[in-house]
Amino acid sequence: MATTPGVGMTPAQIEAEISAGRLQPQWSQVAIGDDGSIIGRALWWGRNEQTPIALDVWDAVTGHDEPGTILVALLKSGHDALTAQGLTVPLPHTLRVPVAGRAIADAEHNVRTKIAAAAAAGLEQVNERKQFQWDHGSPVPAPGPRLRFEQANDDTFVTLFARAAHGSLDIMTRRELATTDAATLARDEVDYYRSCPGDRSWWHVAYDHDGNTVGIAIPSATPTNRNVGYLAVLPEHRGHGYVDDLLSFITAFHAEAGAERITATTDAVNTPMAAAFERAGYRCTETRIDLEP
Repeated sequence: MATTPGVGMTPAQIEAEISAGRLQPQWSQVAIGDDGSIIGRALWWGRNEQTPIALDVWDAVTGHDEPGTILVALLKSGHDALTAQGLTVPLPHTLRVPVAGRAIADAEHNVRTKIAAAAAAGLEQVNERKQFQWDHGSPVPAPGPRLRFEQANDDTFVTLFARAAHGSLDIMTRRELATTDAATLARDEVDYYRSCPGDRSWWHVAYDHDGNTVGIAIPSATPTNRNVGYLAVLPEHRGHGYVDDLLSFITAFHAEAGAERITATTDAVNTPMAAAFERAGYRCTETRIDLEP
């Protein structure tokens, strides 16, 4: 099935996710045209083989006269099937849009069509993020001499997550703080990063030479790549360039372990973090638009 170039997952990525059990037939829908060909698909994704947690692949064949109709029908059919399995719908979806190349105009039209179709199914845009990537062979930024990094227990990280949340530019953090307290948010963050494929022993706290706690550096991983994970400078130490030290530590940590690729994401509004990625040799590969119930 031909779809907009550069948008969403590649066929090879989809095949890998199916092989890993993260995409499954009972979570999937296809739309069939009058000639028997596939004209659309909706594939829900799960971190394990038990429960889907997001709509991952959702598209219509390129050049169809009514792509919006196909997209709406796929969600309705898929939601009916998932509801019959006892699942709550709709599940969130992320639109992945290329940042360069000849597919830009087609991608923009595709995004507008999908946002309208998603709204009809109860999904609305809540955030826009930038995806960055470091590849093997790129320069490895050397961690500066200003900070030392040590491991710490979960209670320490809960405390530091709570402190780092204040004044954060992260959209989801600010949304969560509007409805819950920083301590609860921090515990949820620790639980989330514990659930990621990265090893718990990778987590570090950053201190300056006077013993002051400056920030957090949590190298992590996705099912397919090493990942920057989480880094934060505590409010009282912001504005001194420590973000570069934390990112350098995480990048070098993964690179020294032989990582072929390191991925990272930051909100579009967090321009200081985006600039730090660029200084560290990461390139922006796509924009991600988050749709949620």
